[in-house]
Amino acid sequence: MSDPTVEKSAAALSVGLGAAADPDEYPGMAHYLEHMLFMGSAQFPDPDGFMAFTAEHGGMSNAYTGLDITNYMMTVENDAFPEGLRSIF
Repeated sequence: MSDPTVEKSAAALSVGLGAAADPDEYPGMAHYLEHMLFMGSAQFPDPDGFMAFTAEHGGMSNAYTGLDITNYMMTVENDAFPEGLRSIF
């Protein structure tokens, strides 16, 4: 759904795996991988690059790991939304 009157855009991505899917020999793996997503990418190679991008564009990014789901989310000003989507999702 889209509303051109709002000041910011948001997106979330849910992955159907969480802490319950951790291998016995690597407890915490899902949470570790959650954090690694924000540690650099081709477009934002610096470890804080994506978080800096969202902050510079009036938004934020965050994630959480539950037992059976890992969720990534971001908000940014509307004009930065396409770039943010290409970068992380």
